[in-house]
Parts: sequence; structure tokens; C-alpha cells
Amino acid sequence: MNLNRRKLLSWFGLGWLASLLPSSLIGCSEATTPTASSPAPAPESVAAAPSGSFKAIGTVAQLDKAGSLLSDDKQIAVVRDPQDAKKLLAVNPTCTHNGCTVAWTAASKEFLCPCHDAKFGANGAVNRGPADKPLKRYIAKIENGQVLVSV
Repeated sequence: MNLNRRKLLSWFGLGWLASLLPSSLIGCSEATTPTASSPAPAPESVAAAPSGSFKAIGTVAQLDKAGSLLSDDKQIAVVRDPQDAKKLLAVNPTCTHNGCTVAWTAASKEFLCPCHDAKFGANGAVNRGPADKPLKRYIAKIENGQVLVSV
């Protein structure tokens, strides 16, 4: 076999690329298994959290008086479902477009972003852009006069 320097270097380069392919494919996969040294990833929303752990956001009386509730850390907003007032809807009030905190407008029954006028339905769905992703949703319930959200 007659190998000159150029052919030898191209074979080494091809072998190097081939050796990187398996690790590149593993690094790009979405399904990763946590190891003992790395904790399991946190759920993306409290709706994905294990059931049974609920956080009190406020009272039903406060919700009815104000029309909406916002958690102390401003990470959860709760309103009554415009389609069924017996049900609650809870979302993360952080706009998916620019990170501003959306505000509930009772008159139009939707969340409005003060930064770019994006509008979200009570269930977090995008009603008008520029946002293109819905707000994160949470499970909410009423128990003993308290508004509870799954955390």
C-alpha cells in the first residue's frame, strides 16, 4: 500500500471523526438517566410534580374579591375558569416572550403582558403574540376555603 503523508493524515482525520460520532449522538439525546451523583431534574411545571404536595396561594374570599391571586414569589397566578366558575386555572405569569410578569384583566378575561401586549387566555394559551408559547399551567383546587396549587 502506497501511503503518502496526505493520505495518512486523511485516514487519521476520518478515524478521529468516526470515534467522536457515538459520544456526539449520546450527548444529543433527550432521554438521559440521572446518576447517583447527579440529582433527578426538576419537573418543568408543578403540573408535572408528584401529586399530594399543594401550596396555599390565598383564600377563596381573596380570589373572589380581587378576581385573581398571585403567589408571594410571583411564580403562580390563579383565576376562576371563565367557562366554569367552579374550576380554577393556575399559570406561571411569566411571559414566554420576554419574561415580563403578565397581569390578569377581568374585563377581557385574559392575561396581558405589559412589555409587548402579548395576550394569554385564562388557561395560559396564546391569544395574541408576539409570544408563541403558552404560559406554564399548574393544577389548582379549593379545599377548606383555601386556594391550593400543586407544587
